[in-house]
Amino acid sequence: MGRLAILFIVPFLLSAQQPDARELLLRANDVIKKYSSYQIHSLSMVETTGGNNTHLEMPAVISVRRPDRMRIESQNGATSMTVVSDGSHTYVYLDQQKKYIRRAATSSPESALGENSVLKNIPELSTFINSVKITGEKTMEIDQQTYECWVVEAHYDPISLPDQHLTISNAVQISWISKALGLTLQNSFSAHLVVGSLPEPVEMTQATTTVSLSLNKDLPDSLFVFTPPPGATQTADWTLPGIVKPDLEGKPAPQLKGAPPMKGKVVLLDFWTSWCGPCRTELAVLEKLHKLFRAKGLVVLGMNVGEDKETVSKYLAKAGLTYPTLQITAEDELLKSLSVNAFPTLILIDRTGKVALYEVGAKGETALRAALAKQGIKPSPAAQGAKTP
Repeated sequence: MGRLAILFIVPFLLSAQQPDARELLLRANDVIKKYSSYQIHSLSMVETTGGNNTHLEMPAVISVRRPDRMRIESQNGATSMTVVSDGSHTYVYLDQQKKYIRRAATSSPESALGENSVLKNIPELSTFINSVKITGEKTMEIDQQTYECWVVEAHYDPISLPDQHLTISNAVQISWISKALGLTLQNSFSAHLVVGSLPEPVEMTQATTTVSLSLNKDLPDSLFVFTPPPGATQTADWTLPGIVKPDLEGKPAPQLKGAPPMKGKVVLLDFWTSWCGPCRTELAVLEKLHKLFRAKGLVVLGMNVGEDKETVSKYLAKAGLTYPTLQITAEDELLKSLSVNAFPTLILIDRTGKVALYEVGAKGETALRAALAKQGIKPSPAAQGAKTP
């Protein structure tokens, strides 16, 4: 009987030591956000066969110093991309085109990568998880340091993306997740793709490995300065390959929880943070427009992202802002539905509840007045004719 009991007890103890596979996988995506700074060197290998045969090696370095400094350097075949956020602006530079854009400060490296990816419109993969299990344990060595990892295998339901003429099926993800850190240190993703423009299905495999890892590292200011390379020219936003403006204008805006009455009003949403320099400049302009046009049906609504109530309250009082402000977390679904990845992001909603204007970055008073005028929000003839003191 003693031996029989051991046969039952040992498997029970082994299984009890394992974490829940689904929770482990979901938490791994957010663990990196708890570090004040980090630098990660990774190497991705992408292979496709079938309707399109390719083999790519894509090294990348991500450097972050929270809350507002970031540098991403990546290479995709013959093309390299650099993304730098200095706290006031984010610069995206493509070496092959020798061109760059300047936009508002990016909210996080995670959003920057998604924002500039050709697969940016793929929905959250976690919603398609069919099954997850821990299949074993592996050991990795990074920078001469050993990491014990859980090996987590996830299978996904089919994903249909009609707008991109793409269907993803038989998707399997295998992740090596550090037991000590909770971070994914190695990841592979394979899937069967049906692409509308290709005559045959495509089998795709992508494997990403962490080559070097530094957490809470003291990263210098010089790392987060963008200096245009010789011969580089600035171009208009939304014009670089892979940088696509969200297709929101003319579509119904989502419901805003906790917002003041907006039915039949023109609504100007301002997504901002107190650490963003251009945001602080724009707040004074919005306060002026709020006072000038609230009687004409304009609702200015501030949307502070990711800051605590005390910080926001103190800043609003100091800035003397009187229009309403809502607070949302950096993980709020509203940010995903409106593709908000940078600050400030301004969204104008017309009286029918549809998005009339979507802009990233500070617009300035003149441009905002012009946008409001198209919605019938403008000074009375007497006020227009009056001289500005």
